[in-house]
Amino acid sequence: MQDTRQQILEILQRSGEITVQELSEELGLTSVTVRHHLEILRSEGYITDPEVQHSNRPGRPRYVYRMTAMAADLFPSNYSGLADALLDAIDNLGPEQRQQIIEETAHQLATEAGNMPREPEQRMEAISRFLKRLGFVSRWERDEESQTYYLHICNCPYHYVTQSHPETCEIDELMLQDLAGTPIERIEGHASESSLCSYKIEWPSSR
Repeated sequence: MQDTRQQILEILQRSGEITVQELSEELGLTSVTVRHHLEILRSEGYITDPEVQHSNRPGRPRYVYRMTAMAADLFPSNYSGLADALLDAIDNLGPEQRQQIIEETAHQLATEAGNMPREPEQRMEAISRFLKRLGFVSRWERDEESQTYYLHICNCPYHYVTQSHPETCEIDELMLQDLAGTPIERIEGHASESSLCSYKIEWPSSR
């Protein structure tokens, strides 16, 4: 990312919100140049549209910019470290408690997708859209001669965690089963050893 725009995001992360005039003064740039960089950041989804902030003082309204949640991902984080620590703690539990947590986690993730369509093709589309929200890249296909569907997933957002905690894959599989509303079968891959995981999904013909 261009240095000036990176600086703008760092200032926004620190201050929460800011105006063109305040940025102009802090960066030593003209307001025209600042607006140019803000427009690029806004078009890329990293900052919000300018919001008017009214005050009791006379004068022009104050327009402020804020950083979006998408921009937060540009800054260093330790999600993998936190996930590793939590999964290490789960490993110290008894088998029944461990399995219960895995199943509850999968179910909780699935509920975030909301109500799923009943018609298989619409349901596959809804599953694919939800996986995209979670950071996966997926595609699906149907065997034209049967009610068999195939879901192919790559770019697992938990790839590094699965290296030491393969149970993460079990959470994904149980979540997908909840989303499909029918038993699924992993037919290819494992996140700890492959960049592609494929599942077979079959719905009863009466559906």
